[in-house]
Amino acid sequence: MSGVVVFLGPTLDRAEAQDRLAARYLPPVSQGDILSLVAEKPDAIGIIDGYFQLVPAVWHKEILHALDCGIPVFGAASMGALRAAELDAFGMVGVGRIYQWYRSGFLEADDEVAVIHAPHAIGHRPLSEAMVNIRATLDLAVRAGTLSLESAQALLSVCAATPYWQRSHQRLVADAARLGLPRAEVDALSVAQRVDQKRLDALEMLDLLAGNAWQRVGRPDFRFNRTTKFERLADRDTCLARVGDGRITTGALIDFYLLEGYRLAEGSVSLARARARAPLPRVIAALRDEGIYETVLQEAVACDQSDGLRPCEGPDSAVVTRYCQRAGLDPARRLAELAAAVGFADPDRFLERLHRFSPVKVSA
Repeated sequence: MSGVVVFLGPTLDRAEAQDRLAARYLPPVSQGDILSLVAEKPDAIGIIDGYFQLVPAVWHKEILHALDCGIPVFGAASMGALRAAELDAFGMVGVGRIYQWYRSGFLEADDEVAVIHAPHAIGHRPLSEAMVNIRATLDLAVRAGTLSLESAQALLSVCAATPYWQRSHQRLVADAARLGLPRAEVDALSVAQRVDQKRLDALEMLDLLAGNAWQRVGRPDFRFNRTTKFERLADRDTCLARVGDGRITTGALIDFYLLEGYRLAEGSVSLARARARAPLPRVIAALRDEGIYETVLQEAVACDQSDGLRPCEGPDSAVVTRYCQRAGLDPARRLAELAAAVGFADPDRFLERLHRFSPVKVSA
């Protein structure tokens, strides 16, 4: 594969992004996503948005792996700015004001760029305001003379103490009134020009990529160390398929196969390897050799109830009983025994996968 791949979420509308740069746009980046792209050999990778709390954040080492493989990686605005400030010494290219704030040490807290947002199905619309945008808005108001520096500093202090998911311009104005700031300042703030610094930085990065800036990035000068932990990440978290914000990773696919192998391929070499906890690449290789890899993957995608943002949950006893009835197991056995019988070493993981791939619908 060639071309540019960009991880984008609430920072910028995808249609506007596509107008600035014709690229392949994926949902916010998370652990394993960069690693999965390396094999496709894109011309460049751009990181704008990324998950960090509900799912594991993109790992520094996988970005280094991409750089080591000669794939330029750019970052701006949100998670991209954070990772670029941490990895620019290794060749990652940071873009924009927010990146500079982190790189200089002016900003340190991760939650400066954090927001809550709507799901993939409705465009990741932001539902809170990023602290960096509030900073830029207050800075503009001070420069315009409608807000004193002392008032801006007081508001920043209050905003920093507010959970990121509760930050908004409306709350900022309410905080100004609650702090007893001069009425003229409160009124000016309520109609102040709001600066979306994250959007501005994202557009700057897209424009650079549209100008083929990635062609001018030299190969980084460092030695990449493929540690055992990195290899485990590569084995487990390589993304095989995407549905909205959700992903089917190698690890998730094999777990699904352990659950449903009794009906998909009982007696097969691949299932025997999965149950014996063979290295995941060996199980995938056997699935391909047997010609059933695509079938199992599509079944996993069809059965997956995860939206990629939170674990699937429900009544444990009901989901276990239902699965046992289908798989011919005794639901009276201990959970650890059932998990081991299927091929799981961890009963909690077995239970989570049941909720994800074989949920029981609860009636209202």
